[in-house]
Amino acid sequence: PPVASVTVSYPSNSFRLDGASALPNGNLTGFGQLHPRSQGIRTLGTIYSSSLFKDDNRQPDGEFMILNYIGGARDEGIKNLTDDELVAAVHQDALKTILKPNTPLPKKVGVRVWEKAIPQFNVGHLKILADAKKGLADAGCAGLFLGGNYTAGVALGRCVEFGVEQAKDLTEYCSAKGTAVKAAGLEQGVEQVAR
Repeated sequence: PPVASVTVSYPSNSFRLDGASALPNGNLTGFGQLHPRSQGIRTLGTIYSSSLFKDDNRQPDGEFMILNYIGGARDEGIKNLTDDELVAAVHQDALKTILKPNTPLPKKVGVRVWEKAIPQFNVGHLKILADAKKGLADAGCAGLFLGGNYTAGVALGRCVEFGVEQAKDLTEYCSAKGTAVKAAGLEQGVEQVAR
């Protein structure tokens, strides 16, 4: 499903000072926030870019930049919105969560819509993967492995774990075929990652 990344910049004094969403000095700290649909917020999550990257001068003095993600499987209509409409949508959510009331629209820094952003693990996903693997085998494509976030999970940690698992499978395959895995250094790399 489509997801838009919407980067905007607000004057630093636009954020609430009530302690619920900002520190007394007015700056958001930390990584950001995620929003469950039950909150009634359309934005999926917000990254506090100016907090994460405060030392690299990504924004002018007196401004605070945030990166918002909006869309997903339950909000595919975002692909039909203009950049300005996407900015307005994330702004409305920010007013509910981190901005002072009546904060004007932000400066638009960048908007990008990703048509196929997040793999969906719907009912039947594992069967689809099994059928794809069987199709590869039936086509004589032994040694061709499926990999990526659509196979095991989209979280970075799960992608790393899957990479380690896949490397072990590849090592076993190559060993069974009599390939000189040690000469390629693959076996040693798998051992290092597994530790």
